[in-house]
Amino acid sequence: MLYKKLLRPWLFRMDAETAHHTVFNQVKKLQKSDAFLKLVHDFTAVKSASLEVTTSGLTFPNPVGLAAGFDKNAELMPVLAASGFGFLEIGSITARKSEGNPKPRMFRLPADRALINRMGLNNEGAEPVTQRLSERSISLPVGVNIAKTPGIHKDTDSSIQDYVFSFRLAVETADYITLNISCPNTGDGKSFEDPELFRKLLEAVLPHRLSSVPVFVKFSADTGDKELDELIRISEELKVDGYVAVNTSNTRSGLKTANELLTKIGNGGLSGIPLQKNADERVVFIRERVEPQKTVISVGGIFTGEDALRRLNAGANLIQVYTALVYEGPQLPGKINAYLRNRLNRT
Repeated sequence: MLYKKLLRPWLFRMDAETAHHTVFNQVKKLQKSDAFLKLVHDFTAVKSASLEVTTSGLTFPNPVGLAAGFDKNAELMPVLAASGFGFLEIGSITARKSEGNPKPRMFRLPADRALINRMGLNNEGAEPVTQRLSERSISLPVGVNIAKTPGIHKDTDSSIQDYVFSFRLAVETADYITLNISCPNTGDGKSFEDPELFRKLLEAVLPHRLSSVPVFVKFSADTGDKELDELIRISEELKVDGYVAVNTSNTRSGLKTANELLTKIGNGGLSGIPLQKNADERVVFIRERVEPQKTVISVGGIFTGEDALRRLNAGANLIQVYTALVYEGPQLPGKINAYLRNRLNRT
């Protein structure tokens, strides 16, 4: 309530990226205090044995994770761990440092409870981020989301080696790795969702895997059924451990936001409530096509405990949030977990 009544109105007076960095930088300083971390934990975290999830050889204290894109450079792990999340996904990271696209590059759509971003994979690069990850003190599972350095065309051997470079660093420090093959915020070359290129990518990356570090693939919200079916078939053939769905979307259909504003904003990946139906359906689609032990992480438009339970009942092992944090605030993981705990205790 405090967030929605006081903090959110103040933050929403700023552009979306400025607001994010304002909070980010302040919390980064505060998290050095054990007293602050305890306060955050006591205020937000919900603990229950009924929430624990074991999948792909990893144990998660609860199924609510932070999606990639929020803590790209692994700088807020202590406070995020204290905030009630069951796991964190860092990144996307790229082999080389990337400044991303010119600003402005993140936009709110309050009427739709959504965001549009074209950040362009801004991050410090694989080496400093994985080094920071190796020094972490938190006990939560932490995944690393890997993408291709912007500017390298996807349909070249160098783009695949770019992934391999990041993968070989991340596999030494991550609890799991997500291959981001579908980022809609860069438009350089053929997509890795092309089946031929996707197979080449997996065949190059997977020989460097460790048995203790599962490898997941993240799919776009915009991939058609036929294409997705083929990508899953290849993934199953090459023994990928699981799937994350869905990434942001380039579509703008059915939005309440005025077309004039959407035109002014321009390109970017849409996230939030408008992705709910797509993400709901993708959980079922993927689960029907993969081996029962494979992990499915659902992301896209999860704002409430009801949303989370619906995805879990549809076949997801875990869920992730990001855009909902902008609208609902830092207590969101705790609220979702409290709802799940109460529902699970009744069944």
